[in-house]
Amino acid sequence: MKDEDYEKLEVTPCDVKSIQNIPKGVCDFWMKALVNHPVGQTISEKDRPILGYLQNIELDLHPQDKDDGYDLIFTFAPNNYFDGTVITKSVVKKGDTPVKTSTPIIKWKDACNPTIKKQKKKKKGKKVTVEVKCESFFNIFETIDPENAGKKDDEKKEKPEDDEDGDYDEADELNMKLQEDHDIAEQLKDDLVPLALEYYLGVIENEGEDDEDDEDDDDEDEGEQKKKKKGKKGGMPTGPDGKECKQQ
Repeated sequence: MKDEDYEKLEVTPCDVKSIQNIPKGVCDFWMKALVNHPVGQTISEKDRPILGYLQNIELDLHPQDKDDGYDLIFTFAPNNYFDGTVITKSVVKKGDTPVKTSTPIIKWKDACNPTIKKQKKKKKGKKVTVEVKCESFFNIFETIDPENAGKKDDEKKEKPEDDEDGDYDEADELNMKLQEDHDIAEQLKDDLVPLALEYYLGVIENEGEDDEDDEDDDDEDEGEQKKKKKGKKGGMPTGPDGKECKQQ
């Protein structure tokens, strides 16, 4: 029913043109999904505000005539941390074997690179400030190419100072690093991307948490069994037939 006041009511029509075709999703969706995923263990405090701009992670399989790899495409909203909005991690594989991983160099803005930190070291008796690598989720966006590592002088690594046995092998180290990087990429491809909503909602438990719970349950069961055994020892003596002997 309409009353007199309703007839007098003036409603300004809503102009939706200004908000059409704007990719407005759930706030911090991908960051929360990553944090709840096992890969989230690599996320540092410096990473969190940057990942807050993450809008999407897409999977793009390479053509079969090229290789058996894929691209993970991370799309960010415009931000004050790096130039551009898209970071692509490319994984090249032959069968199940990773060959290399690559990412175009991220152009970080001043003092915004979360993968490095400044540290003071002594050199020739003087304290100097140097940049050293630190733990960060963004370390996955690194090019690792063992086959071509020795072809460029700037890619060669110095022998570690703690290599007393002289068994340091750069190729072995790069291959191990490539395998670790590939494992993370596979988790993102096979687990996080298809189950992003479940990880965002936190309905999937990490295997590590389940293992810890199982261990706790086992400890409790063992404790109960020990208590039962102690109870039996402190009870009435039993005869040959297993029945308790009556005290006279």
